[in-house]
Amino acid sequence: METSRQGSETLVAALVDFENVGLDSIQWLFDQISDVGRIIVKRAYADWSSAGNKRDQLLELGIEPIQQFHSGPKGKNSSDIRLAIDAVDLLHQSPVDTFVIVSSDSDFIPLVNKLRAAGKTIIGAGRKATTPRTLVISCDKYYYLDQNRRIGLSGQPAEEQSGDILLIRAVQATMDEQGRVVGSKLYQTMQRLDPSFDFRALGYATFAKYLEASPAVKVKRPRGPGDVTVELVDSTLSTLEQPLPADGWDREIDARWSEKQAKYGHSLPGPVAAKVAAKVIGVSKLKDSQYKTLQGLLESSEYLDARWSRDGNVIIKRSSP
Repeated sequence: METSRQGSETLVAALVDFENVGLDSIQWLFDQISDVGRIIVKRAYADWSSAGNKRDQLLELGIEPIQQFHSGPKGKNSSDIRLAIDAVDLLHQSPVDTFVIVSSDSDFIPLVNKLRAAGKTIIGAGRKATTPRTLVISCDKYYYLDQNRRIGLSGQPAEEQSGDILLIRAVQATMDEQGRVVGSKLYQTMQRLDPSFDFRALGYATFAKYLEASPAVKVKRPRGPGDVTVELVDSTLSTLEQPLPADGWDREIDARWSEKQAKYGHSLPGPVAAKVAAKVIGVSKLKDSQYKTLQGLLESSEYLDARWSRDGNVIIKRSSP
C-alpha cells in the first residue's frame, strides 16, 4: 500500500465545533470540500458525556470525537480552546495545506488569521443566521450549512438510487460554472466520497462506460484522445436544486408518528418510527436516505427535534411546554 504523498495532492483537516453547529449538514460540507483535496483529519470537539447519543452519526461520518469535560458555567470555551490548540499543532507538525473550521463563533477569527498568515488556506462553515460577517471575510471560502439540499431521484427504487446519488453528489461537488466536470476528476471525487466505489465491481470495463449507463448524467466523448466531459441531465439537476421544504416532510412524519404512538403508548419503537419516516421521505429504508438514522433525522429538523427525543431504540414524544 502506498503511503507517500502523491504529487501536489492537497491535504485537509476538518475541525468541528460541535457545541456551536452540531453535525447537521456535515456530510454535505464534506461533499463540497471533496474537490479541494484529501481529508486526513476529521475531529469534533465537545463534552460528549452530555452531548446525547451521537455515536452512530460520528461513525457514519468518520469523525473522531475529542472529549473536553466542562468545568463551571464557562466550560464550553474549553472545547474552543482545544480546537485552537489542535489547529496550531497541526500547523507545525503535519503537512496539512487547508484547514476547515466548522463554527459560527467569531472567537475563532484570531486562529483563522494565524493560519492564513502561515500560508494555509482556510475554509469556514456555519449557520448563516448566527455567523458574523467578520468571520466570513476572514476565511478564503465560507459555506453556510443551511444551504444543504436534498438529493433524490423520484421514481427509482432505493437500490437503484444509491449509485446515482453518489455520482450526482460528486458532480455537484466538482462541476465548473458551466455545470461540467472531466471524468478523471469526477472519479477521484467519487472515491473520496465513498472509498468502496469500484466501477469494475459493478460490471463496467471502464469508468466512461459506467457513466454512460447512468440516467443521471450526460457524457461527451472527445473526437480524439482525451478525457470525457460529464454533466447532470436537466431533469435531475432541477430535482436536486429543490430545497428541503420548511413545513412539509417533518410535519408529515410528526403526524404519522403521533398516530402510531396511540397504539404503543408513551414511546414509539425505533424500527416502527424509521419505517414510517422512510415511507414519508420516499425510500424503502431510512438508511437509504440522506439522514441514515433516526438521530440524523431528528437533528435535520428543528420541528421534529422540538417534539420528539430518542432514547436508545425508541423515540419519545416530548411533553408540551
